[in-house]
Amino acid sequence: MTESKPKGMHYAWLIFIGCCFVNAASMAASISIVGVYLLPVSQSIGVGPGDWMMWMTVCSVVSCIATSFWGQAIQAKSINVVTTLSAVLLALAVFMFSFGNSLVWFYVWGGVLGLAMPCIATLTVPTLIGNWFGKSHRGKMLGIAAAFTGVGTFVWAPLFTVILQNFGWAMSYRINALLILVFLVPWTLFVFKFKPEDKGLRPYGYIEGESADEANAMKVGMRRSAALKTAPFWIMVVAILFTSIGMGFNSNQVAIATELTAGIMEAQEAALLGASMISVAAVGNICGKIVFGFMQGKAGLRATLITFVGAFFVGFALWVFAPSQATLLVGAFLFGTHNALISVGYPLVVRGLYGNKDYSKIFSNLMTVNGLMGGISGTIIAIVYQFLGSYHAALVAALVIIVLIGILLFAATGFIGKLKWDGKVAKQQ
Repeated sequence: MTESKPKGMHYAWLIFIGCCFVNAASMAASISIVGVYLLPVSQSIGVGPGDWMMWMTVCSVVSCIATSFWGQAIQAKSINVVTTLSAVLLALAVFMFSFGNSLVWFYVWGGVLGLAMPCIATLTVPTLIGNWFGKSHRGKMLGIAAAFTGVGTFVWAPLFTVILQNFGWAMSYRINALLILVFLVPWTLFVFKFKPEDKGLRPYGYIEGESADEANAMKVGMRRSAALKTAPFWIMVVAILFTSIGMGFNSNQVAIATELTAGIMEAQEAALLGASMISVAAVGNICGKIVFGFMQGKAGLRATLITFVGAFFVGFALWVFAPSQATLLVGAFLFGTHNALISVGYPLVVRGLYGNKDYSKIFSNLMTVNGLMGGISGTIIAIVYQFLGSYHAALVAALVIIVLIGILLFAATGFIGKLKWDGKVAKQQ
């Protein structure tokens, strides 16, 4: 068997570069840097930070509802029109934030941001990477592209902090929106193609002489209607729901550090430690996604998933049982790696279970729970803290939840290769 190698650079590499830009400037340049604007904006319009942050809940609810719509649109309509529309809506929402002078204004445009987010930030990259790269390359390419969410967050947070301090939050939002447009629209409008066949190509890494299933990969798989009736679909719903709770702990790290180091360091020093934990978690996010992509190609998907769930568990265990400046930072790094599960691991599991035929539809249905829980988990954790006066119970509960995630993923991956795809048994991925 020989690999098909068209002359010059394969178009898949342009798709890959565009996906890196998408991850760096969608979620990373909007949701991930909310903390930069929290106090300046809420103080400016005379409301409490918690009241202002309610737009995130609106965003999450709308995102949850819209995910399924985008999943169908990205597969059935022109990828250029669909992704460009979502990118423009995202930039528009961020731009309109600059004129905000009331909570209602932010809630309305937060809803628009939630409408745009599922397509450009959740579905586009795993769909395109999965379509354009053969299975031997798919995992590591998705891992590297996903890491750019962390890279973007690492760059944009300090950049927009400086812009905000020098020019005000309104101007910062406008520059923020312009950056999103410049980074996204050239790729969505002119470069992206849904599948290699649209350019008369095979996926990068395609091996000539492989089975008919591989040769017609885009036609092979399980329909969404059938997938919804299978056990692993609902197992993955619960696994994604539990994993998404981790996003809430990220926004509470400063307060967690303050509580866990009480009596060890002053409150101001603890707050600085908490801020450092957020940065270290972002580095863990970047490294985790890259390592996941490469590791699954060597050790297999199931072993890689369990390894990352283990790292997730150890991160929380260090916070709970051995809190110190060093262990809190190490724990933050390990905690940050859990993002690889959602961004890299779960797309691979879903494609392995159900193939390519209705992948974007099935994955979008699953990710509705991620959009909803990811947005409200921070509020839930904060309420638990307010009710009990401590994060300890929430952290211990997280350890139990992580164990359950491991059990669920072990069960779900056991179905890979055992489900029938249009009358044919799926191959092990």
